Amino acid sequence: MSADLLFLARDLALNLIAISILAFGLYFTRYHRRDYAVGFIAINFSLFVVASVLTASSEFTIGVGFALFAILSIVRLRSDEATWIEIGYTMVALVLGLVNGLPGPSFEMKLLLSGVLLAAMFVADHFALLSPARHQRCRVILESIVLDRKQLNDLVGQRLGGTVRHLSIIEVDHVTEKMRLDVRYTADQPSPPGADTQTEDTERPPQTRREPT
Repeated sequence: MSADLLFLARDLALNLIAISILAFGLYFTRYHRRDYAVGFIAINFSLFVVASVLTASSEFTIGVGFALFAILSIVRLRSDEATWIEIGYTMVALVLGLVNGLPGPSFEMKLLLSGVLLAAMFVADHFALLSPARHQRCRVILESIVLDRKQLNDLVGQRLGGTVRHLSIIEVDHVTEKMRLDVRYTADQPSPPGADTQTEDTERPPQTRREPT
């Protein structure tokens, strides 16, 4: 086996370990989304192979850089359910594949950069830092028009069981008497999965309905 193949196998092993830690050790154990975990691995290995092939027969040039940039521009998250967390994991998966696939950097540098990326994601997305059970964002449909900002914050916070940190009015429909809101709030205590935020009162109270984000 030639030296180039040995170097490629070494870089491939490093990339396999790094993306496995990212996709399964960090993301899947926290969010249990198989589709995204598989997607991260597919994107990572695809970029690793492309970077290795493009730079296998010649030195890394500006032309190769533009080719890689064109490939990266094709990769987009089409799903409306994708959040900034998934986008962040996708970006790290892309960078891991690119860094480990290029022959220019030394193995020690690749190992260091991969460790830095994984450590950054481990800390930034750690539940002990910002608990997702308390710090939440949701879209709310309020079945009444409330223009007083303080009253609106109190009403939404009461219905969601927390303290509203930021509230934006997306749409006010005077025909159907509904408001569409974007709310960031801190939950007083985690609500059970699938809990309905609609309540019943007298004299047609303002109703709320949450939309997934």
